[in-house]
Amino acid sequence: MGAQCAIARPPSAIDENGQVPLNPLVVPPDRRFGEHVRLGVLTEEISPELVDEVVELTGCGERRRRLLPARAVVYFVLALCLFSSSDSTGPPGYRSVLRTLTEKLRHLPGACVQRLPSSSALTRARQRLGAKPLQILFERRCGPLATTATPGVFAFGLRLVAWDGTALDVPDTPANAREFGFTGKGGVNQSGHPQVRLMALTECGTHALVDAAFDAVAKFSEHKLARRLLACLRPDMLLLADRNFSGYELWGLARATGAHLAWRIKKNLVFVPLRVLPDGSYLSVMPTPKETIRHGQARAAGRTLAEPPTGHTVRIIQYTVTVRPRVGLPRTETFRLVTSLLDHRLAPARQLAMTYHQRWEIENGFAELKNRLRGTAFILRSKAPELVCQEIYALLTVYQALCALEMHAAEQAGIDPDRISFTVTVQLARLKVAAQSAADPTALGTARREVVAELLTALLPTRRDRQCQRIKKPSKNTFEVRKRDQPRTPSNVHYTLRVTKHPT
Repeated sequence: MGAQCAIARPPSAIDENGQVPLNPLVVPPDRRFGEHVRLGVLTEEISPELVDEVVELTGCGERRRRLLPARAVVYFVLALCLFSSSDSTGPPGYRSVLRTLTEKLRHLPGACVQRLPSSSALTRARQRLGAKPLQILFERRCGPLATTATPGVFAFGLRLVAWDGTALDVPDTPANAREFGFTGKGGVNQSGHPQVRLMALTECGTHALVDAAFDAVAKFSEHKLARRLLACLRPDMLLLADRNFSGYELWGLARATGAHLAWRIKKNLVFVPLRVLPDGSYLSVMPTPKETIRHGQARAAGRTLAEPPTGHTVRIIQYTVTVRPRVGLPRTETFRLVTSLLDHRLAPARQLAMTYHQRWEIENGFAELKNRLRGTAFILRSKAPELVCQEIYALLTVYQALCALEMHAAEQAGIDPDRISFTVTVQLARLKVAAQSAADPTALGTARREVVAELLTALLPTRRDRQCQRIKKPSKNTFEVRKRDQPRTPSNVHYTLRVTKHPT
């Protein structure tokens, strides 16, 4: 990215002892320019010391003096994700983000006005850094955020967590297509973009990422990725999941961690009641695959086996939910839950059914991550698999830092974190990055107090019952969809203009 230009030492920046004071508004000449880059109010969650630690741990430090050292490149990649949805037309370019990140620094007293590196130079800087530092940084920052005093986080003395999967679109380059593949039959020659399957375990009350895993959508299902998250489950957790995850093997692996489970199950699964409990739920067995086949064949032949199947002892709760909209007729849906909480006195069926509703908080978290932070209908910007991984880890790290800032504001007011607006949090975080308000601890503390005050004046109303139909309006664009095996029409053409004479 070029050599650093000389930084003059102004007389005002030297004290009576001939030393440069630690003034955040002056760039000391004996320090590299990029070392002053910060991430605004998110710097407390992603401190320079932490960034330096992961850079040193992964051996990704620079070997020669550069305009933007490795620490600054890490902050630059994080800023790419923070400002991803700041422009409605698409993610802002490299130089635009770097200009916002360094505008105040490049014009401080004692610093010469430096020319921004080119986009290709910034791309090479990302390539030199790689994905490992961002991976380690996310692993250091992920985890639950709430305390026992946080409202709306615990039930039955257990921390409510949920896991689910989603997909992230990546640019349609040959390298990304080979590495990640496509959804659909066969995973090849499908329209659209290559995708990365993301599996997240979140804390329901704060939307914080307890852990996350991602890989090629064509090779890894949600079940496979869920196994990577088992190590972060704890005995003080109650794991909520939708009906896609119920199964003997995964249930046993998750339960072996000590965590309690409450998962929705499909209607076609048969659970024979062993004992009906006073609250209407009943104890049953989640059979092994072999036992499922044996008892299924017996039922098909009209026989009843005397002995119950072998497997995991579980409790089944069946209930109905009736939705009464303001317009239209009521609609009733039947739910079935399987849980490891076998004592109906400690976890009554009605209360457990109401608790399962918290599973939808992970969907709200995905909406924050993909729509409000990354941008609605946007795709990731990286065109190489290594940089895709780097960008995803950066996106998850920034999201976790924003959740921590929301949690900090909620703690100050003693309110449910659901009341803090994620959209306002992102907006304020961007403003403080542009102002480089994290120049020193005092300025950082002042900036965080200002942000907290702003967030508490823009509280969301308490949660109300809603329904979200899984439909969308038809697109106004009626152009034919281009398949992947169709060649792209060249965009560069030559025009010829000829003025015709009016016939006389």
